[in-house]
Amino acid sequence: MRRSLIYFWRMNLAVLLGVTVATAVLTGALLVGDSVRGSLRDLSLDRLGKTDQALVSARFFRADLAQDLLEVLNAKGDSAEVFSAVTLGGSAVHARKGARASRVQIQGIDELFAELFDADISRLGESGPFPAVVVNEALRKELDAQVGDAVLLSFAQPSDIHRESLFGHNELADATQTLRLTLVDVLPDRGMGRFGLRAHQSVPLNAFVSLPVLQKAMGQPNRVNTILVSGKVDSGLDAALSQAATLDDLGIVIWQADSHVSVESTQFVLQPHLADVIQNLADEADLSSLSVLTYLANTIQVNEKDVPYSTVVAMDVKDFGGLTLLDGAVAPALDENEIFLNAWTAKDLGAQVGDTVEIGYFEVGSKEDLITRRAMFRLKGIVAMTGLGGDPTLSPEYPGLQGADDMSAWDAPFPVSLDRIREQDELYWDDYQAAPKAFVSAATGQRLWKSRFGVLTSIRVGVLDRKDSPTIAATLGKNLKTKILPQSVGLVFQPVKERALGASSGATDFGGLFVGFSQFLIVSAALLVGLLFRLGVEQRAKEVGILMATGYDGKAIRKRFMGEALVLAGVGGLLGLAGAVGYAWMMMVGLRTWWVAAVGTSELYLHVNGVSLVLGYVISLVVVLFAIWRTIRRLGRVPVRSLLSGVFGSDVSRTGQRTKGYALGSLILAIGCLVGATGSDATLAVGLSFGCGALLLISGLSFLALWFRRPTSGVLSGLVGMGIRNSVRQPGRSLLCVSLIGCACFVVVAVGANQRVDLTEDVVYDKTSGTGGFSVMAETDVPIYQNLNSEDGRFELGFSEADASVLDAAKVFALRALPGEDVSCLNLYQPQT
Repeated sequence: MRRSLIYFWRMNLAVLLGVTVATAVLTGALLVGDSVRGSLRDLSLDRLGKTDQALVSARFFRADLAQDLLEVLNAKGDSAEVFSAVTLGGSAVHARKGARASRVQIQGIDELFAELFDADISRLGESGPFPAVVVNEALRKELDAQVGDAVLLSFAQPSDIHRESLFGHNELADATQTLRLTLVDVLPDRGMGRFGLRAHQSVPLNAFVSLPVLQKAMGQPNRVNTILVSGKVDSGLDAALSQAATLDDLGIVIWQADSHVSVESTQFVLQPHLADVIQNLADEADLSSLSVLTYLANTIQVNEKDVPYSTVVAMDVKDFGGLTLLDGAVAPALDENEIFLNAWTAKDLGAQVGDTVEIGYFEVGSKEDLITRRAMFRLKGIVAMTGLGGDPTLSPEYPGLQGADDMSAWDAPFPVSLDRIREQDELYWDDYQAAPKAFVSAATGQRLWKSRFGVLTSIRVGVLDRKDSPTIAATLGKNLKTKILPQSVGLVFQPVKERALGASSGATDFGGLFVGFSQFLIVSAALLVGLLFRLGVEQRAKEVGILMATGYDGKAIRKRFMGEALVLAGVGGLLGLAGAVGYAWMMMVGLRTWWVAAVGTSELYLHVNGVSLVLGYVISLVVVLFAIWRTIRRLGRVPVRSLLSGVFGSDVSRTGQRTKGYALGSLILAIGCLVGATGSDATLAVGLSFGCGALLLISGLSFLALWFRRPTSGVLSGLVGMGIRNSVRQPGRSLLCVSLIGCACFVVVAVGANQRVDLTEDVVYDKTSGTGGFSVMAETDVPIYQNLNSEDGRFELGFSEADASVLDAAKVFALRALPGEDVSCLNLYQPQT
């Protein structure tokens, strides 16, 4: 009796321990997922402060737009707060030590911005030899800087005109700006110091500069590119922005003349959708319109004589007033291969109607390189220098050209040979400025000079009476403001807080991930619980026999044991919940310390969710009770005589056809997967190889089960033979142990087989490898327009002779990275766009 009680308590304690482990591991894995999600949510709220929605534009607009938007919202009854700022990406350098930090977020802010975080930035207004800058602790560490040190901030110089276009300045000195500042304060890496609109768990490198200082450095006085909104807007933020925005914010310029109203873009070229809106408004008002595309020709040549650097206009005049020929006739329409020259140019070249005119011009290539192109035309007529024939306003304000006193003073964004400019060219510039010297059809111009930015430089709307010009300009501006949505020009508010909270669910379900990692341990615990409970039942075989002899049937006895198991599982599960909290806490400590390189943040902390506790407890209870039920379901089928004698019965059974089917079927499928993996691509081959291994494992275990159930005659004698006979005596128990060890070995071998460690030179430069054939990848904070494969490009970027020689044996591939969310495994947040 005493021995029976000892077995009873020993087995029950073992079962209790198994249930505790299973519950702790399963529930702890769920709590790890909750903790990661909760930590990401806390980080999102911390970095955004009171910011709910944000507008960040690639182009700058009026700083007063924020105040105008606030007034519109207040008029509609919304109590939101609106803040303006400048947000740039760049780099920072310690002026004395030379330490460099890349991917720096440069924020131009005022004292109102600090209200979003209830922060103190009073020292940002301190005066000194250099303007002040406040950085967060992460950037200070990166630069190894102290308060009072000088810091150089470099960033891309904003430009309304696309730098990838012909008229965009893309030289390094024009495309970048460097500002020397004095470090006056350091913010902790939380709150305002962690501010950032990008969903990422890593600490950003923040530098805060006074808004007027940054605006002056950029040459953008009273202009910003960021608006932040705090508070709920029930009336609709996009509608309010449309009402508050002006044509200047939309990048549209309207100016009026006696005979027309001209609509142009601050970006030099009208975007296609803007051009369509303007054209439709003119048609609806039954007004004549003229679409104009002006381009710069490097040369206009006739009979080996040429005129340098002339503007050429592509347009179809129709009834707009037209071009007038020298004989006073209205100029006819042009075909695609025909051209008009103005009187000055035709005289200078000695050109006659019917001559061949050659136009040489630059075309911007796919890598922003300038390619010289030539086009041949037949001279159809010579136009008088009156009206459109001598109108300098047909040419937009070319950067570096417009306003120059003479052509030799041009600061052109493209190569110009000033020695080609003659005295008569200077006289023409004095008299006519950038008036076009040649005209081609609209179809020809758009075919030759179309770009991804647009095909028109202006649209003119005709005015019948000069007195109507102001009215038509005002009406056109009002209608354009109504028709052109701010969103269509890049002024879009994003619900950053809502998206951040949605993204905090995580790109990877850490709960599921840790459940997967712990699955083997959970299943093992459940199987061992069933095994231990069975051993306990076997030790109490006489008790079961007495119960059955006194009239209890198998169902009643199973119910009795299941009740006992329920109590054990319930108590063990409660103990496991305490262990789950400890397990999750240990995992979070590990993630923010030992494995911080894998998650990219040390700000992961334990978050206990009651739902996960209940879910883990219930699942663990069900799994364990199911394992125990499978163990005791044979009660009632064992003879009472055997039970009274203390024998529960062996699990030896006949070899079943089902086991043979598993063994042979799995083996055949494994061979098929192996054959299929031989001729498949790398991705499919990995899956087939894993499947082949799993099938071989199933087949091997099935064959082992058959071997365990074979007759024991002829078994080896001695210690080995005794072990074999013992394994055959309890084949189910033996197969369980082998299965646990086999599955563990399979997981270890499968993971190790897919680990790539042979990063030899051949592998690195293989285009099919994980490196894509590239040995080095670099990302710049500001765009690079120079060709790193050329000596001139390296020289312009400031490469020394020694540094440039390193690239002689390499080939550089230039790529354009568009703004967006980080969808790599380095970002724990779930991408929202």
